[in-house]
Amino acid sequence: MTASEDLDGKRLERTPLDHGGGRDVIGPREIAESGVISVQEVMRRTPGAFVSDESGSDSLANIGLRGVTSAEGVSRSTNVALLVDGIPISPAPYGQPGTALFPFTLERLHAIDIQRGGSSVRYGPNNVAGVVNFLTRPIPDGTMYEFGGRYDSFDNSSIYNALGGTYGDFGILFEQVYKSGDTFRQNGDYAIENFALKTAYRIRDDLRVLLQMESYADDSRLSDGLNLAQYQANPDQSTSLQNRFTGEQDRVSAKLEWDISDSLRAEVITYRYDSERTFFLGSPNFYGAVATFVQATPRPMDVWAIQPQVVKRFEFGEWVADLIGGVRYTEEDIVRRTERFFPNGTQTVTGDTEFEYRAASAFVESKFQSERWAITPGVRVEQIDIDALNRIGGAAPVEQDFSEVLPALSAAYFITDDWSVYGNAQASFKPPEASQIELSTNPQDISAQYAWVYEVGTRAQMYDKHLAWDLTLYQIEYQDLLERDPAQFDVFVNAGRARHRGVELALDADLSQITFEGFGAWASIAYNDSEYRSGQFAGNQVIAAMPWLASWGLRYTHAYSGLWAGLDGFYVDDAFTDRANTVPINAAANQGERPDYTVWNTRVGLRRKLSKSIELRCEVALRNLFDEKYFDIRPGGRGIFPGAPFSVGGQFGLNFSF
Repeated sequence: MTASEDLDGKRLERTPLDHGGGRDVIGPREIAESGVISVQEVMRRTPGAFVSDESGSDSLANIGLRGVTSAEGVSRSTNVALLVDGIPISPAPYGQPGTALFPFTLERLHAIDIQRGGSSVRYGPNNVAGVVNFLTRPIPDGTMYEFGGRYDSFDNSSIYNALGGTYGDFGILFEQVYKSGDTFRQNGDYAIENFALKTAYRIRDDLRVLLQMESYADDSRLSDGLNLAQYQANPDQSTSLQNRFTGEQDRVSAKLEWDISDSLRAEVITYRYDSERTFFLGSPNFYGAVATFVQATPRPMDVWAIQPQVVKRFEFGEWVADLIGGVRYTEEDIVRRTERFFPNGTQTVTGDTEFEYRAASAFVESKFQSERWAITPGVRVEQIDIDALNRIGGAAPVEQDFSEVLPALSAAYFITDDWSVYGNAQASFKPPEASQIELSTNPQDISAQYAWVYEVGTRAQMYDKHLAWDLTLYQIEYQDLLERDPAQFDVFVNAGRARHRGVELALDADLSQITFEGFGAWASIAYNDSEYRSGQFAGNQVIAAMPWLASWGLRYTHAYSGLWAGLDGFYVDDAFTDRANTVPINAAANQGERPDYTVWNTRVGLRRKLSKSIELRCEVALRNLFDEKYFDIRPGGRGIFPGAPFSVGGQFGLNFSF
């Protein structure tokens, strides 16, 4: 499913009414006029999504859904499946599923498809909280060139170029992004480059091949966290002047589509990427008042996968069934190395472990549709073999095998043509990450994390899709929840069972078709109750799980001139940073209740055709309009991460079509 807008630019192709779970689509116009500076900020539009800014740039995304977190909060998105055009974006989907390397940029984002439930069969592991698919710009029908630039008062800037078109049976699109800046904190300067080439070739009417290549490089200094006294003295300062992050990834993906007949289609998807990321940490919050050494953690990772699948359509009287079945084989090679650099020029290696993940999976899913019903049963089978070897420590190798059968059933019923109810039950799991398999004398319980997800809801699209709403109730039963041991570095413990349950409401309206010409409004609100259900902390709230999240926006567009203006905001409830649910923030700022906050933004822009082939876009945005003082707290000794204060930014773009 992709997102698009119709010709008048007002109506978004919203979530299909027959989808059997909580889902949102954020379209091109909403993204283009959002006024944000990073991919993760766009996620605030969806109910139940929490994002935490770590770097002040488009790097190191921290995205969480429905209160499903880790011992380090959202911990670089380790508990949600992130994709770009359907291909996993994490450096290693099984062994390194988080975004310690996030090889994607806002400038390339066209739309987002957020499936909060009912998606476990198609996408494999690590989707307990949902699946987020970032969609890039489609190849244009005719020749197109676009230039865009951004700049703000923190000296953040970006340049975007895109060139492409379709010529007979061949289509091509090239994109280039360069962005850099200082961010609002000391020691926060960064530089990011992202290149992408997308091609499509129709070999014949029934056979098409698509190829996509991408390159990404990130060189960022990291301000890191502050203790309580440092934050109170100057929240913009950094006491971690040696901290730095470098990361790069080259990736290629290909897809072959063969329409064997009108009712049978075969596809083969394959992808390969090489990644390496390194944190250089000399943080005083880690190593005392003075950093006596800088610790480097290089992580080279190599991933290869192939997935053949078939789609077959059947008809049974008034019922139509679309059956999809496939298999996927994935190989991941991960090296976790730790080095220490001392002021006298000496260097030691304190860790060198190698991990091999071999995952084979098969899935089958069929969507049965009639005039009123859409019923989708499915099952996925996963077999994962993990081999781990400590190359310097002398510990015995670790061999772990996991086999999981993951059934799912979803259904939607149309009460009227524009109003449906839905529900689903699905199983999902997450194998142990490489970081959770510590090859030492420390005890480890490296069970796979397993969960059942249940949803019921209703959605409607009324007044010719100009008014849409979606209400979802969910419950997630988590087993063998792995969390970092606060007393031992890089050691994980099994926290047992956790339960997440809540309600989500999303509203979107084009008020022009109701009362107010040119106005549109949207809002989302989510309540979540996440608690530990076993062990010492049973009954306490899960780390970083906020009871309430809300976001809202109002937009006005003047149809004749192309001028538009927007006002939006978001609310984030308080949250605990440890399993004991400690309330006072301690001196080190690694325990305590992080207070709630509300942030408002506003912007004004122009989108206008200068001629038949040239379109102008420009925007001025005021972020954190009332200069709200807010922060996040990272457990594990990382301390307070201040939120961005008031800033002014602008962007400019020209689109040429021929």
